[in-house]
Formats: sequence, structure tokens, C-alpha cells
Amino acid sequence: SFLESHSEFLGLSLTMPLKVQALIVAGKVSDLALEASAANTLYLSDGVWCADNTDIFGLQQAAAHLQPKSVGVLGSGATARSAVMAFRNSPLKLWGRRSEAAVPLAEHFDAELASLQEVLSCDLVISTLPTGALSEILVGQPSFSGTLLDVAYSNKLGTEHFAESISGLDMLIWQAVGQQRIFNGEGPETPLEDEAKLVETIRATLGMTK
Repeated sequence: SFLESHSEFLGLSLTMPLKVQALIVAGKVSDLALEASAANTLYLSDGVWCADNTDIFGLQQAAAHLQPKSVGVLGSGATARSAVMAFRNSPLKLWGRRSEAAVPLAEHFDAELASLQEVLSCDLVISTLPTGALSEILVGQPSFSGTLLDVAYSNKLGTEHFAESISGLDMLIWQAVGQQRIFNGEGPETPLEDEAKLVETIRATLGMTK
């Protein structure tokens, strides 16, 4: 296998479709990754490849400055599942283009399967839709008073419909920080040394304003 032929690797950051494959090849899978049905992190521990998920942590940290009374999730795929898990303690509304995926996701996490308008009206709206899909569904929609977090890293289309927007890059940065916590061997709950300064430096490098 790839891992066996590259013994120099001690950790890997993964994207789809490898997030699902990681669950298969790993000798140990965290409870979080199992429930999310996806792992974005593989790391070697005592000779065993372990799988974990820091996307959930990334989403939580990206919106940590907010205290939303309602959270709406657009989409019903793997990233939507992570978004629902990240904010499962808040009242959740879910809208997906594919009912065969949205219905079981909503039922599993006790989220309300809602209309598009209801989801867009939430305090925090998390779009896990493919690039371009969000701007399409916002055509003809009014402005909303909530905050948009679009996980599409480079997508800015549609942000003008919301009072505030959070870049998907913030999620990317924080899920990477979560991975580095794991790679350091201290575990995902232990902050890195000078972590806040590291995040500030990354944001500045990417040209992101506060």
C-alpha cells in the first residue's frame, strides 16, 4: 500500500475522497472520525496508523467568536455531517439538495429538516455546497441578518447577502492547527506553544484581515 511504501511519513493531511479511505486503512480510528464517517488526519503512533477528524474542531474555532441561537447547514455530504457535529449543541436546521441524504442526516443528529429560506435565516449559516452552488441558490434571495461560513476556501460569491461572513480559510487554518496538535504528540486538546501567534502569522501570510 501507499503507507507501507512510504515509511518516511509520520502524518498525513487528507481531503476527499481519501477521508473515507482513511477509515479503512487505519489500524485505529477515533470516536469522532467514526461518527463523522470521515478522517482528514492520519498519523503514526507506536507503529500503528491512526485516523482522526479535525474538520469539526476547525469549524468550531472559525466561529468561536459567535454565540448563535440558531445554526443552519446547507448540504448533506461528509462536510455537512462534520458541520452538524460541530454545532450539535445548538438548535440546528438542515437543508440539502438530495433528500435521500439530508433526511437520514437530520434524523441521526436530531436536526430540523427545514426549507431553504429557514436555513438562510439562521444566526449562523454554514454552506458545505460545492463552489458556485451557493451563489446559484441565493439568486433572488433578500439580505439576511446572520453570519455566513462558506467552507469553499476561495468562494466569496454570496457573502453580500449576509451581515457578516467567515472565510472558509479560517476553518482550513484551524483544522490544520488541530492536526499539528496531534502530530506533536500532545493530542487534539492541547494547544500549541504560541498558537495564537501562529494563527495570526498564517492569516497575515494569506492576506486575511482580522
